[in-house]
Amino acid sequence: MHPVLLSFHLGETEVVLRAYSTFYVLAWVVAVALGTVAARRGGFSWWRALVVFAGALAVGIAGARLLDVGVNWGYYAADATRIYGLGFRGFALYGGLILALATGLLLSRAFRLPVWRLADATVPALVAGIVLMRVGCFLNGCCFGIVTSLPWGVTYPPGSPAWAQQLASGETGLAGFAGAVRPVHPTQLYEMIGAVAVGAVALWLTRGREAHGRRIAPSGIPFLVFALGFTLFRAGDNLLRAEPPSTTAPGWFYPALYLLICAGIVAVLVWRTRRAAGAREAA
Repeated sequence: MHPVLLSFHLGETEVVLRAYSTFYVLAWVVAVALGTVAARRGGFSWWRALVVFAGALAVGIAGARLLDVGVNWGYYAADATRIYGLGFRGFALYGGLILALATGLLLSRAFRLPVWRLADATVPALVAGIVLMRVGCFLNGCCFGIVTSLPWGVTYPPGSPAWAQQLASGETGLAGFAGAVRPVHPTQLYEMIGAVAVGAVALWLTRGREAHGRRIAPSGIPFLVFALGFTLFRAGDNLLRAEPPSTTAPGWFYPALYLLICAGIVAVLVWRTRRAAGAREAA
């Protein structure tokens, strides 16, 4: 845990670079830049791709806050200004991804860009963005997992969010007042590994070629495979994640959300595969 990356003075003003905010901003910038570069290499107009990705990011940030308000209403009810506050706290990943996807689709249609090819170009950007955001979470000590006895469990220091939650729930008993903290699942690192692994498969599908030179998977399939694989991984990771005390959503909410998203992706994946197969046969 290293919540503060750097602090220095500019005159009489102290400047503090915090891990959470720094890595989130870095994730947003890198994701848009990578997406634009990948789209340009794929033959797209770079400025149109930039507008699509930047617009999707802006709306996605709002969507991430919106979903977080819904599932952690206790935190926002205590101070309603937190809903529209600019502080770097309160983002639910899938709220952002869903609205970003919808925005990207609308902008792609407006610019008459090939939606499926552009979607495939976003995979490296999504992987990089997820990895950087979770680095920020890990260093900040948030989004941690439940208590574990596994050898790779991470023990956060006294004063950390994990210590506070274990103390409040009684998991550490009286020893918690003396600074005792039990190791927890590093769910942030799990998610990073999942994003990289599924992203590698999607990238192979994007660039892989059959013996006769044709792509292994038609456009759109790599993106859908990444979306499905990462959502399944995220659903499993969520079972190991400690529930924040401010959570007001019922326990079935996230499993139901992930199940609904997976069902939708599978339906689109089947449709896209059949349509591509039909086009090949016609050709």
